[in-house]
Amino acid sequence: MRLGVTDSWTGRAAAATAFCFVVALQVHRLDDSDTWWHLASGRLIAELGSVPRSDPFSYTAEGASWINRQWLFDLGLYRLWRLGGPDGVALGTGALFVAAFACAYRLARRHLPAWAAAAFVFVAAEAAVERFTVRPEAATLCFLAVELLLLDGAIGWNVVAALVLLQVVWANVHALAILGLVPLGAELAGALAARWLPMPVGWRAASSRSHDEIRRLAVGTALVALAGAATPLGFAGLAFPLRLLTVIRGGELVSFTIVEHRATTLGDLSPAAARGLIILLALSALAALASLRRWRLAHVATAAAFVALAFMARRNVALLGFGVLPLVAGGLGPAVATLDGWLGARRGLRPALATGLALVFLYATGRVITGSYYDAAQLTRAFGLGESLLLFPSGAVDFLQTAAPTARVFNDDLLGGYLLWRAYPARRVFVDGRFQVYPEAVYRDYQRPLDDPRSFAEVANRWGITAVILHHPSPGRLELATAIARLPGWRVAYLDGGAVVLLADGTPPGPPVGAIGPVQAIATTGLATALERVVAPWRPPIEEATTYYQRGRAILTLFGRGGAAAARADFEAALRLWPELSEAAEGRRRALALMNP
Repeated sequence: MRLGVTDSWTGRAAAATAFCFVVALQVHRLDDSDTWWHLASGRLIAELGSVPRSDPFSYTAEGASWINRQWLFDLGLYRLWRLGGPDGVALGTGALFVAAFACAYRLARRHLPAWAAAAFVFVAAEAAVERFTVRPEAATLCFLAVELLLLDGAIGWNVVAALVLLQVVWANVHALAILGLVPLGAELAGALAARWLPMPVGWRAASSRSHDEIRRLAVGTALVALAGAATPLGFAGLAFPLRLLTVIRGGELVSFTIVEHRATTLGDLSPAAARGLIILLALSALAALASLRRWRLAHVATAAAFVALAFMARRNVALLGFGVLPLVAGGLGPAVATLDGWLGARRGLRPALATGLALVFLYATGRVITGSYYDAAQLTRAFGLGESLLLFPSGAVDFLQTAAPTARVFNDDLLGGYLLWRAYPARRVFVDGRFQVYPEAVYRDYQRPLDDPRSFAEVANRWGITAVILHHPSPGRLELATAIARLPGWRVAYLDGGAVVLLADGTPPGPPVGAIGPVQAIATTGLATALERVVAPWRPPIEEATTYYQRGRAILTLFGRGGAAAARADFEAALRLWPELSEAAEGRRRALALMNP
């Protein structure tokens, strides 16, 4: 069913405010560690004029095979950085997400009134909230939405050409381009089943395609399957997604430590994403029941595939809203149209519903801007632009480059990509977010000191490590830093709110650089600075308070009574900025106890 009615201004307002929410979610600091190695990769590709086939970035896996299926995304990201810096890459990637939801809305509007389509966009955005990062998933969501829109209609040769061209580009920006085969293959299988298999009349009518359309779908599916080889990596790149499948399903050691690869459980998800997941599953089940006698097999199969993917790995939850959209919109379309007509026949009800939804969407948008949405969603994210120095401490990297420019560094994976972006080629890393590059033996040597800090000396001796940089707010890092600081010849040389640098350079231990004085929580320029001035009065200074707290926590852990006074000062600074920060209050209590035994 296709809706042809003209929506009232309240329906359009609901749609506009739903997109305000989507747009607000894209305006955030750079907060994903993988963003940096993608940038470093794009810079290297631009300099070389080719795509590296082996690892150039680490000293532990130098020369190991590197299948970089997202090379075109990396190159585009680097070009965006050259044009607009951190703001350019954040907004450019955000535009892909917004385009994806615009396509989803357009598809939904073919079957649903504006207020219902807007509500679906809002729920799908909540389900995807964890993955709104500067990574190639942005392109995958966008291309998947475009493909679904193309398939929702007659299949001519122009549609086939568009699908194949889309897949060729997709294959060069993300390994998950293989997902393009799911809705296309489901459409072909459904059409063939309707022509050749016995089935209920309603299913046959809903899934039928003309002979010419089936032929075009078959040609398109074959060409889309081969498009994975249309990359600089050839058939090695075509086979790479199969290896990713084994990683997600626990086939390699790294599977057990990457949160996004773990099987999805509601308790692990952000509350916002869990809420979106539950609603999408309920809508899918309701749509399947409502359209039981007129199932379009392609829609049911596509929805089932994306539900399975969503539970296979946490990262795939973001795809669910797009995968179930055809089933939800087509299956519930007649019932929602009836409801919309009933509301329209009763003066004021339809505008009241649309206005109520618009107010909900505006309220959620305001919560994103003030930070309360991310706090409730349990995400370390902030509305604004620029770089989070709590997550990516530039001062620590600058100090490391100055104090130990030639030292072999042991870094945790969260800072590996950032080191590559800031310091390569002068420095290579122990490990970074490209975990598929690293042999299992290397990854074991990375993980062992985090699990058992006593093993660090052995690992350092094997690799000739004389410098360490750790993101100490992350679990286990402070315990490792404490153990390293106690080893003969090692010292804590630098400490700020996000990182600790330890050196084995023969210098006697002393107060670390960066441990005293005001903190800087974010780095902004240009547009980011202007936006910060506008937004700052409307939200508590959580980022700055958290940075003080994390530095105080690190000082107290590493130096005990000797650092109690400095730690207390940081905890009190955090509480002045954000009195509700209970962790800082507890830290102050511990510091006072050490100062006054």
